[in-house]
Amino acid sequence: MNDAKAALNRTLEQPTLDARLKHVLRHLPAPVGVVTSFDPETGDPVGLAMSAIMPVSLEPCSMAIAVNRSGSSHDALVRSGEFCINLLDSARQGHMEPFARPEARALRFTQPEWQRRGRVWFIEGAPANIFCHIRERVAYGTHDLLIGDVDELVSTGGEDILGWANGCLGRLSPLAA
Repeated sequence: MNDAKAALNRTLEQPTLDARLKHVLRHLPAPVGVVTSFDPETGDPVGLAMSAIMPVSLEPCSMAIAVNRSGSSHDALVRSGEFCINLLDSARQGHMEPFARPEARALRFTQPEWQRRGRVWFIEGAPANIFCHIRERVAYGTHDLLIGDVDELVSTGGEDILGWANGCLGRLSPLAA
């Protein structure tokens, strides 16, 4: 059997398009951070670990996040109209776990670096805190794409910003020349 036919057979043996896409995307490096906001009714902080983060434009400065509508933070985040993307470095990777694992939820917002800007919580000393107000909401499939205009950026200038690939936190490094 030639290589192309073997590859086609492997593709056909996989159950569904969404499972195959999920497998491919698992290996695609992505930015990762803790996205935070608040519940406008209670004032309580809300947040989620997220790799669906992307810049949209520099004019106006804007970012987008894709939030599952069935997620526990979705409704409060949308109602608040604002969010903060907290990018993490290796010294703050422990901030990710309480937002990535439901069984660790009680540990959210307990580390001493958590501070507030207005009603939105952020991680002081993180490589970047990108504060946005929601400009546009686009529903697609199971998610809402929230496009936010950047109101403020706090940056340490650090280059140790973590990403996500193959189910793990990590860093991108240049290929050897």
